[in-house]
Order: sequence, then structure tokens, then C-alpha cells
Amino acid sequence: QTALSAANVSPETVRYVETHGTGTPLGDPIEIQALTRAFDTPEKQFCAVGSVKTNIGHLDAAAGVAGFIKTVLCLKNRQLPPSLHFRNPNPKIDFENSPFYVNETLREWKSDASEPLRAGVSSLGIGGTNAHVILEAPPAPEDVSESRTQHIIMLSSGTARGLDRASEQLTEHFSAHPD
Repeated sequence: QTALSAANVSPETVRYVETHGTGTPLGDPIEIQALTRAFDTPEKQFCAVGSVKTNIGHLDAAAGVAGFIKTVLCLKNRQLPPSLHFRNPNPKIDFENSPFYVNETLREWKSDASEPLRAGVSSLGIGGTNAHVILEAPPAPEDVSESRTQHIIMLSSGTARGLDRASEQLTEHFSAHPD
């Protein structure tokens, strides 16, 4: 709830949650139940859930950052990867009466023009360290190549002489390749 509030977004606009999802009989039902309460919506099965652990196992202290990286890549590539080896849901998880479903196939992740792609990451750590964040895909970059007449180019060197040489090489390159 705090992550949704901090992001100032409606839960109905979040279409994927990267769960901690360890596949345990007790932990997963508690996590989905808590996420269902946090989403607090009458809408059902509109948000995919997955866990990077189906791909690479549990990385202990790095599990949260692995889920974060996976989610960023999902947003970047506009794809929802499957939860590997998923066959049947835990009978203690009531997916039918929740906002969630397990994504079983690689799917293109589409959004309508009114909302950007949004995802949540839920990470639960040993000792009670919990992190929850909402991520949003950036807007498509504008093509400004034709409208720019000047560009900024950064040069760096450990010495003034090296910086002069890099500048000379760049000037030579642009002279030889004006396009």
C-alpha cells in the first residue's frame, strides 16, 4: 500500500508484480494474500505475477535486486516472461478471487495509450527486511535528431595532454565523416 501510495498510482494500472515467490507452501499464500489486500480492488486476475527464482533459484541477499533487474528488463523489452515449471497453483492461494494470475507463457506486454506500463517488485528479506516498489516504463523518446543543430560531447582524460589529443582525434573523425 505504501509503494502504491508513494507512486501515486491506482493498483488497476499495475499489470505485473515480481513477487518474492519462493514456492513454499506457507510463504507464497501469505505473500499473495498481502498483495491482494494492498491492491484493494474488486477487479480480478488482471495482474500477472512471477518470480525470478523460477529462472535462477534463490539468491539469498541478492534475491531482491535480481527481481528488480528482471522487472526493469520486462519493462524495457515490453515482455512478460513465463514462470518456469509452473503446473498447478498452491491450493492455499485463491487466484480466482484476487487481482493476480501466474503468467505461464512469454507474452508481449501491451498497454493502452492512457497508461504507461507499470510493475511492482515485492522483496522479503531474512530478518524482516521488506522492500516494495512500483516501476514505470519511461515514455518513448522523441526523435529530435533533425531539430538539433548542436550536440554536447563529453571528453575525459587523466591529463591535459590526453584531453587535447582526444579532442584532436574527435575533430579529425568529424572532418572525415561529416554525416
